[in-house]
Amino acid sequence: MKKIAIIGSGAGGLITSSKLAKELSKEIKNEEVSITLYDKKTEQEFQPGYLEVAFRGTDPSKIKKRVNKLVNPGVNMVYENVEKVDLANRYIRTEGSDKNRDFDYLVISTGASPDYEQIPGLKEANRDFHTNADKSSLIYNEISNIKSGKIVVGIGGLPYKCPPSPNESAFMLDEYFTRKGIRDKVEIVYVTPFTRIYSAESISEVIEPIYKNRSIESITTFNTDTVDPEKKEITSLEGETLKYDHLFLTPPHKTAGFLKGSEYSDEDGWVKVDKKDLHITTYDNAFAIGDTTNIPISKAGVEAHLEGIVVGSNIIGDIRGTDKNYKFTGRTQCSMETGFHKATFVVGTYDRPVEKIEPSRMNYMEKKVMEEIYWSSLRGHYEWLFKYHFKEDYFLD
Repeated sequence: MKKIAIIGSGAGGLITSSKLAKELSKEIKNEEVSITLYDKKTEQEFQPGYLEVAFRGTDPSKIKKRVNKLVNPGVNMVYENVEKVDLANRYIRTEGSDKNRDFDYLVISTGASPDYEQIPGLKEANRDFHTNADKSSLIYNEISNIKSGKIVVGIGGLPYKCPPSPNESAFMLDEYFTRKGIRDKVEIVYVTPFTRIYSAESISEVIEPIYKNRSIESITTFNTDTVDPEKKEITSLEGETLKYDHLFLTPPHKTAGFLKGSEYSDEDGWVKVDKKDLHITTYDNAFAIGDTTNIPISKAGVEAHLEGIVVGSNIIGDIRGTDKNYKFTGRTQCSMETGFHKATFVVGTYDRPVEKIEPSRMNYMEKKVMEEIYWSSLRGHYEWLFKYHFKEDYFLD
């Protein structure tokens, strides 16, 4: 029997396991293949919805689902965290266990999480919309009581998940206080370590005029060094000090702890993979997808989705002995809401620079459609839509 182990029940892990379970259903029924998904979490959250919770007051429970409702039939779910991976000897070990669980194929999809230890004082001073839905709701509770003052948002450190989200927070705050009728009493300041408002020049050119038109101040080349919660001050590595009344910075992110110091990760713990087929270093039977890789592209859900389908396709091909070899093109397509029911998209590949796309209501509607099909897509539905939508950018045979 061929054993497939998948670590992480986030978007990447669920999509990969669903694809494998659906297309290898005969092999699973004949006990020729087994698929096991490892993760202690019992709930999955729609992470792009954190912005809606934080800045529009969406109930956190509305963006949560039980993992057992999302796992495809044919997938064995083990509610334990993995603490060791031995690629050479093909086994993993879960926390508190001395049992080696062997595998023939491995997919690591453990994501990334906030790393507050990098910046002294940030955890005590900050509220973020990247940790979980419940913590995101604390931001809405806070802004609901704001009548005036300075709000500082932006990028607190690198790397971080969902590149457009810090900009979206500035736009959504502007919309919130405009609709409330007190925008002239609230100062919104956006800080970023990059030399422009958005790292991709084409997108920066699109949104910079919006910042100016809506009186959102932007401070570039601002690398947050420390935060003083008592004085309500942020100090940058460049020596600049910034006062605030409310702080909603996107914190830097880290990889899963068990990956750090391994032979197959870099010095920060991000898994080293081939950027085209996602195999780990010299191991053709082991892969990593999504936020946990060291690929220099955005850490966003669409990458995990497309990478998961590429990896799943190649595992299926190897099991069945076909000569198909699918490649990931580096495709990114992140939506960026600009407020007032408009949005742009950050679209590019390894070989094509990010496009310049003006905000529109149609883009906003497309963003909402993708939100509606999110949960079904985790179970392997709508793959035809992704193939049609991404066309040659989806993956190459």
